[in-house]
Amino acid sequence: MAKVLSRRMFLQGTAWGLGALTLAACAPAAAPASGGAAPAAGGTAAPAAASDAEVPALFRAGSGEEDYFNKVTDLFEKENPDVKINRVFAPGGNDYIAKLDLMIAGGDPPALYAPFSSRGYRYYAARGLSQELDDFVARDNFDLTDFHPDGLKGCHWQGKLMALPLDLWPHVLFYNKTMFQEAGVDAPPTDPNDKSWNYDRYLEAAKALTKKDGDNVTQFGTTVPFTGGSNWAEGWLFGGDWWPQDTYETGIIAEFTGDKDERTISAMQWVQDLIFKHNVSPTPAQSQQLQVGVSTPFFMTGKVAMDIGDIGRLSQNATIKDFDWGVAHTPWPNDGSPRHIHVWIDFWSMIKGVKNLEGAWKFMKFMSTPEAHKIYPIPYGPQSALLSLGKDWLDIQKKQMPKMTDDEFKVLTTAPTYEVIDPENWTVNMSIVHGEGLKPALDRILLGEDTAANIIAQAAPDIQAKVDESKTVS
Repeated sequence: MAKVLSRRMFLQGTAWGLGALTLAACAPAAAPASGGAAPAAGGTAAPAAASDAEVPALFRAGSGEEDYFNKVTDLFEKENPDVKINRVFAPGGNDYIAKLDLMIAGGDPPALYAPFSSRGYRYYAARGLSQELDDFVARDNFDLTDFHPDGLKGCHWQGKLMALPLDLWPHVLFYNKTMFQEAGVDAPPTDPNDKSWNYDRYLEAAKALTKKDGDNVTQFGTTVPFTGGSNWAEGWLFGGDWWPQDTYETGIIAEFTGDKDERTISAMQWVQDLIFKHNVSPTPAQSQQLQVGVSTPFFMTGKVAMDIGDIGRLSQNATIKDFDWGVAHTPWPNDGSPRHIHVWIDFWSMIKGVKNLEGAWKFMKFMSTPEAHKIYPIPYGPQSALLSLGKDWLDIQKKQMPKMTDDEFKVLTTAPTYEVIDPENWTVNMSIVHGEGLKPALDRILLGEDTAANIIAQAAPDIQAKVDESKTVS
């Protein structure tokens, strides 16, 4: 297996690194367009003149999106024959970040990219590398009122618009209806305001739905919530957080507070207890044993009753034929405080220094229109960040999942209204702090090496050191 480098290791270990990125950030701005719009009062220069250079767009490969990206780009080029898009594809995650940084260092930065990794645009904005969009929006009277409000708020860095919201991936509870019916357990509610549906009741259901053959568990009540890389979200389940609340406004994790937040510690202990005390969630070894010879996600095997995950799982679950399944809202914290669940909100952003700035803005603007969103992202699976397109998304989903009830579809569209933005896409330094500080501690908790309180306390100095190391951007 190839060694996986962290984003920080990549930047330190290449000849380009942050020094080259800083040089790119310090490059002079393009000259204002001759005869173009005048700068707004107190604002920056008007957008630069167009050139005939190709516009590089960095898309994700390997997730089934290539056809959608090509289709929407074909349409743009047909409608804008004067602009040629250079379509660059890279796998999501580390490979995507590596390609993005190489494009910046090579002097041909992407005019369009998205957070197809754990690093959002604010990482680049904090280094002076993000293209401001306010002047373009003002000049073209581009309407921003249809965008998801939290997403649009997060697209501003230090008062400047640096990105445009793309899609919404809310989190919901997927559950095996057949198992619930056979066990005589009441189905989870579709009413978002039903506070009786809390984590105590969730645990009761998970216990009732777990089956054993001797000492071996043959059917689990629940997966470990948020499996798949975002285990930091488990600490949010009871309403707590790992960071101060102003983190999501400033875009910088400035302090580790998880060791002082009893709700966060209790949530992590609750998750650990699902595995080792109550035996309603599988250990990694048990998951592997139950999935021998099976490549599908664990929920699809029919060996687990409940699974908290994002709506990206809908298309896969729609292929299930062996049992009936449904969706419901995630539980409330036991004390009745507001849910603290995140919604993934992707965005399109642009790096400074593109050679055809006018063409780049024309493409970004097009990719943020209803016309484009009906090609990508809606058919791919996520909801559009354009609120007016909710019905378009529902129409597609209803065709793919005819058994789902109207109340269940309402769960999917209601969830983003109470879920909040995440620290991965919307902070400067989450990829470093989580990957090199917090995640190793969380992995130890999920392996049952010690109590959550002890492990978090032991890890706190190292996590804070990663915060201190990464919070100051030079």
